[in-house]
Amino acid sequence: MTSKKESVASTIQLAVALVIGLLVGMVSFYLLKGIGDYSNIFAAVLGASIALLVPIWQTYVIQRSKLAIEVNGISRKVSDKAKVSLDEHSELSYLRKMKEEDTPRFVFMNGGPKRTSQDRSVTLDELEELLQRAKQELKDFPEKIADRKNDLEKLSVFTPDNFSKHECNKLNRPLQTEIDFNVTDIALTLNEFKQSFEEKLSNIKEKYDELQSSIPEIDRKVTQIKEELISNKSYFEISVTLINSGRLNTSIKRPALFRVYIGRENYIDLKLTLSDFETKSEIAPNSTVVGTFSSTDISQLPEEDRKLINTYWGQSVQCKLFVEDVHGEATASNSIAFSEGLYQKIIFDRLAVVATNENM
Repeated sequence: MTSKKESVASTIQLAVALVIGLLVGMVSFYLLKGIGDYSNIFAAVLGASIALLVPIWQTYVIQRSKLAIEVNGISRKVSDKAKVSLDEHSELSYLRKMKEEDTPRFVFMNGGPKRTSQDRSVTLDELEELLQRAKQELKDFPEKIADRKNDLEKLSVFTPDNFSKHECNKLNRPLQTEIDFNVTDIALTLNEFKQSFEEKLSNIKEKYDELQSSIPEIDRKVTQIKEELISNKSYFEISVTLINSGRLNTSIKRPALFRVYIGRENYIDLKLTLSDFETKSEIAPNSTVVGTFSSTDISQLPEEDRKLINTYWGQSVQCKLFVEDVHGEATASNSIAFSEGLYQKIIFDRLAVVATNENM
């Protein structure tokens, strides 16, 4: 839409210039009719001037790039370099066990087993994934308990007289370590199955009870850790659309400035860099490029700026992005709220109004 408006504006400017030129020529001809010999010289000078001004007009007005920037949204993320040690928080003991189960204790190297180091430090994304898995386990445990009870019920109908190797194979399916069918002592085989199923049922009940009592503490602790990391170890990503409505290509420089206006003559500046600079910095004529600018970790900012960012993040204070092209010309973006998702909500609300007014 912006590109179309710019093109129409350029066309109107050219048309106005042509009309003005025509009027100037007509007036000049009318005034110079009685001058005589000087009229030809003046006409020649006027023609030469117009011939010179036309390419200048095309070069500096028509044939040029016109950059506009629209900020699509802002997000705040925690760096993957920020790690959380599961050993340092007693509330996360259940998640630590899950992490240990994910990491094999031994690997085979040089023909033999070798103990692996247990790294119990995780990123915030990994921590939240462990929490979601624990919540899903809590939902799945009643079904698992019912399955183990069902296994015991199936086992109870068998006696040494009606228990066959085929039935033994069927009972072995849910077991990691299979139980051998002892032809000479079938009662012993049945007893081994009973002990295995009872042990599994007991373990599942024990985990279920542990998780039921600890999941609220785990949830609160993960929320607390997340808030601390966001306040001290986060960075910002700004999604933008770069629009070139001119007739020449242009390129922007990697650095950019994101200014958050928090009051009269009071602001916070975030230094950004363009991601994928090699492919996103050049914008062809009459085209758009969607790119992302990223800030450094806010831990590198002065403490006062960090406090202001944490105070005003999520509020309706306004902010703008500023970029510079290869010619040193700066361009400012549209103004958006310093909040994740709020700009998209504004767009959704506008679309909802249009959809409501649209006739079926």
